Amino acid sequence: MTGQFDQFGRWEQSRETRSSGAIGLRPEIEQSWRRCRAIGVKADESQILYSADTPTDSKLVRAARPIMDRLADQLADAPVTILLADQDATILDRRAGRRSLLGKLDRALVAPGFTFAEQYAGTNGIGTALEERKAFRVRGSEHMMESLQSLACVGSPIVDPVSRTVVGILDITSGVDDVNDLMGPLIVSAVRDVEERLFAQAALGEQALLREFMRSKRRGNPAVVAMSRDTVIATPTASRLMDSADQMMIWDWITTHLGSRQEWEGPLRFADGIDVRIRARRVSEPGDSLSAILELRPLVAPGARAAGPTSRARSSVHSGGRLVGRSLATYRLQTQLDEIVTTVGPVLITGEPGVGKSHVARYIQRRWGNGDAVVVDGSTLSPEIVADLRGRLSDREALILEHLDEVPETTVGPLRRLLDAAATAASPLVATTTTRSSDESGHQLQTHIRRTVCVPPLRQRIEDLDDLACEIMARQMIMARQVPDRPTPRLQPAAHRALVIHHWPGNIRELDAVLGAALTRSSGFDIKLEHLPNEYRAVSSGRRMTSLERVEREAIMRALDEADGNKSLAADRLGVARSTLYRKMRALGLENERFSG
Repeated sequence: MTGQFDQFGRWEQSRETRSSGAIGLRPEIEQSWRRCRAIGVKADESQILYSADTPTDSKLVRAARPIMDRLADQLADAPVTILLADQDATILDRRAGRRSLLGKLDRALVAPGFTFAEQYAGTNGIGTALEERKAFRVRGSEHMMESLQSLACVGSPIVDPVSRTVVGILDITSGVDDVNDLMGPLIVSAVRDVEERLFAQAALGEQALLREFMRSKRRGNPAVVAMSRDTVIATPTASRLMDSADQMMIWDWITTHLGSRQEWEGPLRFADGIDVRIRARRVSEPGDSLSAILELRPLVAPGARAAGPTSRARSSVHSGGRLVGRSLATYRLQTQLDEIVTTVGPVLITGEPGVGKSHVARYIQRRWGNGDAVVVDGSTLSPEIVADLRGRLSDREALILEHLDEVPETTVGPLRRLLDAAATAASPLVATTTTRSSDESGHQLQTHIRRTVCVPPLRQRIEDLDDLACEIMARQMIMARQVPDRPTPRLQPAAHRALVIHHWPGNIRELDAVLGAALTRSSGFDIKLEHLPNEYRAVSSGRRMTSLERVEREAIMRALDEADGNKSLAADRLGVARSTLYRKMRALGLENERFSG
């Protein structure tokens, strides 16, 4: 076997052999080969990556080292080797039994620093176990690389018991003639021991975080927060400044600024408009999961905080203060709008259907002090109506022009002149248009408005779902004339988990319809999973996504959107291999979305 043609020719030949009744590839091996063929794997030694900077003192290495030592002693005379690889399938440690096996392993590049992910090495015990997220056995010719076909191996994923993510692979490898039925049970048992040590390390990390939290309190700081991926401890003063949803924003902030630093200080605005200055200090060691102590200092008195969920949602929408939501995407949108509204003049709002473009247009007009803007649907415009609107703008009346992309052809000329005049006079005009792949939408009218704001789709700011649901249900309760003193319904955990993994092609408009149907079923009380429409009840996991996973999901969704759903292009944008992107998509509940390869 010398190339990709030979590899896949052998796969096709094996498939034909199996269909005729002879023994061929096992189904799980065939599935791996299919996956490798789909992403264009060239399984030869020239594709294997090497890094001389593999960590020697990471959390995984520290947890696995005593287990590796024990196995090395127990298997000193056995024709096997034990391998430890990280979450990218890069070998970190190798313990050989019989020294005679080392030469064979070196010739196959099965050594520390080499990466055996499927996209480089094809089907193998390390990379395929990582892809399948379960113990996986590969023997002899089941390997795609010719240099591995003299070996047999069993790899098993190591799962961090706190984060529930795969952090590495433990593998046992032997010559193909030395396979033992106990190789699988032995490595699975060793993996359990490594996971127990990971849990003990996590407990020590939490203890260290708690000690630093108490020290900061004793130093007289009233607003202190101790934060890790799965733990938040706050003083009463800090709790009054933030609520649980603000924690996601803080976590995003510290993961950005403490990635390679021990300390960082800077400003942050919470979703309720409370400005704070945060001094963050890393507690965990480099290479370990991030944990930090944060000292919060309000830049203004926190007394303006809303009293409850209903008043909070209404004030953030109707007071002209801030938009609903606390995701990074909404924070960036709010920052852009805060700059836009400092100067009156034409603004174009773009975005997918249903994202809330009209809402943002009204928000801008309110910030300009125009509560009664004239709203016109672009599809209904005629030259006569445009002439009337131009007169209104001359009188400084506020105008919202919706659906600029649907303006009739006969009205394009007069409307261009109106937009140019509005720009010259800095008129209070806001227009909306639907984002399309073609540049011809809207008859190029968009080019006559220089300032543009793009409203991100809901899937890119899924962290806003709770806030949006609260606002939507409060409004629907008022419209339905429900009992006035009844609290605004909330999403129960199972319903929330089901909704956050949905793709939301219809954006906020779709969410509004789903919650309306759910409120009818719940009779105005909290929304449970059974109250959602059937197609929205699928829950991929009983575990709530961590903040970091939500950030990863948002980045992947944005890359897929920018690549028009093409996963290969999205992987290039993210700077990761396609198989890594596929694995991340499966882990984050995106594998069933309709994206192209």
